[in-house]
This record gives sequence, structure tokens and C-alpha cells, in this order.
Amino acid sequence: MLEYRLPYQDGLGFTNILLTALGGDGANMAAKLLFKIAVEALNLDGGYDAKYGSEKTGTPTDVSIRLCLYGTPVRESGPTRRPHMLSVFRETLVLTQNLVAGLQADATVMVNTTKGPSEIRELLRLPSGKILTLDATRIATETQSRLNMPMLAVLAHQLGFPGEIVKEAIGKQWPRAKEANLAAFEMAVGRARSERFEPHPEYPLVEPARVSSPVGYANMLNGGAIDAFSNISIPERGAPPLGRVPVFAAEHCSHCGLCLVPCPDPGAIVYCKGCMQCV
Repeated sequence: MLEYRLPYQDGLGFTNILLTALGGDGANMAAKLLFKIAVEALNLDGGYDAKYGSEKTGTPTDVSIRLCLYGTPVRESGPTRRPHMLSVFRETLVLTQNLVAGLQADATVMVNTTKGPSEIRELLRLPSGKILTLDATRIATETQSRLNMPMLAVLAHQLGFPGEIVKEAIGKQWPRAKEANLAAFEMAVGRARSERFEPHPEYPLVEPARVSSPVGYANMLNGGAIDAFSNISIPERGAPPLGRVPVFAAEHCSHCGLCLVPCPDPGAIVYCKGCMQCV
């Protein structure tokens, strides 16, 4: 096994990593591969948590990775609320998802954007740390790869994972897309812009957002008739309408209500995100 040193360690011995993206960006697959490399090639331990699935298509979704040295007691599970490293697949998520909340001091943040690190620092209000920016969308387009490949490359590089091991794992995981994926991997590391920022008095550390109670009988949403239809995305989701969306044709509707059965979000008939489950 190769000797490896974690770039960060909290009081429990973890490096906490958060990937935030839109459903369909491939963040889950990229994070799974990183975690597999960490455990199988670098003799690390940790935990993994992801929110994904067809119902997440087009809406913000997070993937958490906790890495620790082998033998460290794993005393936390679920998503991380205090990341040392943050990978942002869409620039629009910086403002809409309050991503600075919970970030630890001297964090490393990677953002898919055409903006420079200083501009992202102001948008994010990062207290201190390092910001890397790259146009991952352009790289994915140029190489005929996917958005998760350039984002994976920069995160793996910042983690200090050996490049050859990561590239070998990518080739084994997606053999048919090996050439395109490796081209995106190589291009991303070379194009990323990096800048380190000292603590700023106007950008204090922000506590993690409080977790609201789950929906239950006491606070469940009201039922009722469906009387409004729209394909406009919900602004606070940070997810612009992407791809295709079903169109409601009132003249063909029999008001059976069966479209509600596969619909993944309460109110999605009103605020359709285009997951196409009803279709």
C-alpha cells in the first residue's frame, strides 16, 4: 500500500468532503470512484453518503465523503455538515444553496465557472482558504466527456491522490469512455486557476444550516385538487429548467390524479423540474 497523508483532519480524524451538483451531473458516480480508490488503493477508511436517483434529476443534490486513516473509529455517518473540501458542479448553486454555511477554516473550494477565484470568493464569502475555478462545462464538451470528469480530476489532485492510480481506476470503471474521460482529466488539472485567501473580517465562519424536522402527520402538506400547472423552476432550488419537461394539455386530462403517484416532489405539478417520471 502507498503511504498517504490526509490534507485535513478534524477532531474525529476525518477529512470531510462535500460535492454539490444537480441531479444528473454525475457527482455520485465520481464520489463513489474516489471513495473506492481511497479504500482499496490508499488503505483509508471513512464513510459515504449520497442523495441521488431519477427523482433528483435537475435539482440540487449533495454527496458526502469522510476519509480517515485505517483504524480510526468511524463515529459519524450521514452527510457532512462541516466540509473541509467543497466541490461545486454548478456556479448557480453558490448563492442559492448557502454553501458557505458549515465550511471549516482554510477550506478548499472547487467551482465549475468561467469566473476567477477572487470573484467566487466574494460570491461565496469564503472566510479563508483556497479556491480553484475551471470551466468544467467547456472541458466536458471539448473532450466529449461528462461534467463529473473534470470536477473529479481537480478534487483528486487537491486530495493528493496519485494521478496514475486515479486514471487507471477511471479506465476500468468506464472502459468505453476511457479516452474521452482521461482527456478531460488531464485537461482539467492544467486549466484550473487557484488562489489562496487569508481570513477576511467581513467573512466570518458560518454555522451549518439547521436541519428541519421531517414531514409527519402534524406538518404534512394539505391535499386537494390540482388547479395550477407550470413548467417554471423554483428559484431557490438553483436549478434552471434543463432538458425536456412534460407539457400539460388540459383538453386531454381526465383528472384521475394518477400523475401524482410517480411525482417525486410535493407541488411538482405546479413547479415541474422535468424529471419525466410522470411521462
